[in-house]
Amino acid sequence: MEEQGEFGFCPKCGAVMHNGVCQSCGYTKRGAKDISGKRADRKPPRDRRSGSAGKVLACIGIIAGILAIVMILVFVGALAFGNIMTDSVDRSVTDGFDRYYDYYNGGEDYYDGYGSYEPYVPDADDEFYQEITDATSLDCSYQVIWQSESLYPDDPDNGCTYDCVYPVVSGDDTGKYDAVNAGIRDLACKYRDSYQDYYGGVSSYSYVTYMDEDTLSVVVQHSLYDQGTTIPEVRAITFRMDTGEVMPPEEMTTVDEELVRQFRARDSYQNGSVDFVENASDEELLQCLSDPDTRVMFYTPVGLEIGFNYDGGWVTVTIKDTIL
Repeated sequence: MEEQGEFGFCPKCGAVMHNGVCQSCGYTKRGAKDISGKRADRKPPRDRRSGSAGKVLACIGIIAGILAIVMILVFVGALAFGNIMTDSVDRSVTDGFDRYYDYYNGGEDYYDGYGSYEPYVPDADDEFYQEITDATSLDCSYQVIWQSESLYPDDPDNGCTYDCVYPVVSGDDTGKYDAVNAGIRDLACKYRDSYQDYYGGVSSYSYVTYMDEDTLSVVVQHSLYDQGTTIPEVRAITFRMDTGEVMPPEEMTTVDEELVRQFRARDSYQNGSVDFVENASDEELLQCLSDPDTRVMFYTPVGLEIGFNYDGGWVTVTIKDTIL
């Protein structure tokens, strides 16, 4: 059945209106009836913005949570790694220190860990002088300060370097000790001009082994770094501080057959017998102790230290009850 309705023209766009509703623009005449079969008072469309904002906040919260978890994991991992590295470094330093000194003490566990080593302080009551070390004094009218000299090649890949440390004597009379300081520097800087003759260069470190108002003994340990080996050498010089003159070894002790006998016996007791000393004849030892190019003599708080340099290194023994 066909339904009849009212027709007219839209006052807004001029199109045909059917039952008060414009068929073109949808204008509805007030009071017109609904012929669509649907409610005229439709619900307004849902505001999508409120839902989108909620989703954004949720995403932000999830991301923040993930970042927090990642940061916690990174922190815990770094802390654990740091503890592992600290333990590794502590062990390597301690073990390396022990092994180093074990080697030089015939395998004996001489030092009980890193940091436990106490510097040797020589004393007149010691049976013998144990190692070359400083014995400076603050009770003298003169004092010593330390001077260093270093030379480095322009090529950073060149490991041939020179390092030298030696004492400089100072006092109220600035010119009084010029001769002493010149003698010390000449001894300490012996290899300054020739250090490049050695593959790895040279280091020279000095020690004040004895110091009182009248006498000053200085010892220099030279290390010549050649390819695959280190050549050790010891030199010493003793001064009369009232005049600044060098004290000759002949005035420090008498070098004769009796000294050779004492030297051999003391070496066996102090050093456990050095092969060179054991294999050398008395005549050869007498020559080593007499030759200015090889002999070494210097004072310490324990007594007179006497010895010589040889191809494999150097050796000294302590002669006690030596009167200065």
